[in-house]
Amino acid sequence: MSPGLPFGIPRPRTFPVTANDALARTLRLPLRPIRRALPLLVPLLALPLLPTATHAQDIQVRAFLSSPRVGFGGQFVLNVEISGTQQADADPVLPDMEEFGQYLGAGTSTSMQIVNGRTSVTLTYQYRFQALKDGVFEIGAVKVTAGGRTYETEPVSLIVSDTPAPRGGIADTGDPADGIPPEDLFVDAEVSRTTVFENEPVVVEYRIFTRVTVDSYGITALPQTTGFWTEELEQSQSPQVERVIRDGIEYQTATIRRVALFPTGSGERTLDPLGIQAQVRVPERRQRDIFGDVFGGSGLFDRRVPVAVASRPVTIEVQPLPADGRPASFTGHVGELDIAATVDRASVAANEAVTFRLAVTGTGNLRALTPPDITFPDEFEVFPPETTDRIAPGGGSIQGTRTYEYVLIPRAPGGVTLPPVEVSYFDARSASYGTARSQPVEITVTGDAAALSTETGAVPSAVESIREEIRFIHIGTPDFRRTGVPLHTTAGFWIVLLLPVAAVVGAAAVRRHRDRIEGDVAYARVRRARRMARKRLARAKGLAGGDPRDFYAEVSGALQGFLADKLNVAEAGLVREEAGRLARRRGVSDETLERLFACLDDCDLQRFAPAGAEREPLERVLERAAAIMGDLAKELSS
Repeated sequence: MSPGLPFGIPRPRTFPVTANDALARTLRLPLRPIRRALPLLVPLLALPLLPTATHAQDIQVRAFLSSPRVGFGGQFVLNVEISGTQQADADPVLPDMEEFGQYLGAGTSTSMQIVNGRTSVTLTYQYRFQALKDGVFEIGAVKVTAGGRTYETEPVSLIVSDTPAPRGGIADTGDPADGIPPEDLFVDAEVSRTTVFENEPVVVEYRIFTRVTVDSYGITALPQTTGFWTEELEQSQSPQVERVIRDGIEYQTATIRRVALFPTGSGERTLDPLGIQAQVRVPERRQRDIFGDVFGGSGLFDRRVPVAVASRPVTIEVQPLPADGRPASFTGHVGELDIAATVDRASVAANEAVTFRLAVTGTGNLRALTPPDITFPDEFEVFPPETTDRIAPGGGSIQGTRTYEYVLIPRAPGGVTLPPVEVSYFDARSASYGTARSQPVEITVTGDAAALSTETGAVPSAVESIREEIRFIHIGTPDFRRTGVPLHTTAGFWIVLLLPVAAVVGAAAVRRHRDRIEGDVAYARVRRARRMARKRLARAKGLAGGDPRDFYAEVSGALQGFLADKLNVAEAGLVREEAGRLARRRGVSDETLERLFACLDDCDLQRFAPAGAEREPLERVLERAAAIMGDLAKELSS
């Protein structure tokens, strides 16, 4: 019996002719069809009696793998089979498999078998995992609670290796992905270098290589980056596909993730695998598919099977930074730096704010830079800096500018010189330290130190926050109010008096509206039509980044559902000619109907178009659908 079938029907049994004759006479049906159909109907007629029959059986549980051997990054299925019951008291409790497996999903199936008049039922839980570590592993006992008792399965062994299995050692697992060899679909992690210094960037590109048709993919396991500072690099939503020759085989490849890693300590570091699950299109070759011939060889009825793959771990050797020649201002940055200091104005009055900007430009882990040590003159009151970043990937690394803005308030007049600021770095290419130094900045402070200036200046946020904390005494003339005014002459009195009446009227209106929605189906559909259409368009917008066919199907469903609700007809039986006739009778113009049907035709065409077909921008499709719905709503309500 196949495990995926819901019912297992054995060879039909022979029934006495007298029983068939009696049943045929009772139902007044021909005898020969009854003889042929009755043996096949008996298992189905026995379903209502199934729980009673199965209670008498002994419950047995066992765990087994779809295959005891799986390649690295491949998918294996742990099956938990419960015989003698249709339902477990709770989901099985699996052992911890995080060391070598990444959970992908689960499913259940039920099978029934009738042998010698006895009915047996088997419930199977199927758990899919992705193998992320080489070796031989033991999957511990699975706990199952059924029939008020707790059972445990026997442990099973799993071998994770890319070494081919011995001939005849492994049977066919029945998994659709078994027909796709590992060399036809895999993920590779390409690193810019495998030997680096501490805090030196390592750019990692994860690329997918395939010789089969991949409709979509999703990341199932992100690498653990313990010991690294991680910086995600910009990645296009639609990866560019290239054709390459690898080991003499032509592949289609695309970059699915780019990341820059900065090791925070020395020693050997290992990057964990990146796991993905791809939806692979497998053609059906049993019969000729005219749609496959029309659309470039991809059949309309092709199967889509999930295939799990993962990249190999990558080992990176991290060297410590040399101690010789390390400057006193060095804080651990690896890369190249340049520094520039400026002020927003060279002359400022005493007790007014001036902004001192320090821009550090270069490569490396700029986000981890700390503000440099600056010794400001005693004449200035200094506030903590505000930090802004303009950082982007470039040249196989990270480059950009980190800016620190200090708010300074001079308290005494005169000429003041802000000293140079220096930052040190380690250049990995030359394996030497360097220091960048800014130019000194001159500031002239005018005015009297004892008097506060009342002129309006550019005061940064740090000073503004202090001003907000000060609550000044109001010295202006206050507003007075006449006393002894009768209460009923005030507006507040009448508002409070009439508020309960307004609440009762509003509640009655809401109640009447709800009663009409519950009792009048046509009214309810018309009222909810626009809201339901907006929800479906919003759902379609969320699908814009995925499979275009799902997007166009959702837009088409939104348009058809909106028209069906407005006309109060069933969406499932909506016929274009009949819908057009009803809509014209309700006042919809021919132009609007032509736009509606044209949009529906475009959606149907794009749903079955080949992957490389030219398509209208999805944002434009949403705008067209929304405009058509708006015109339909106006014309149907007029």
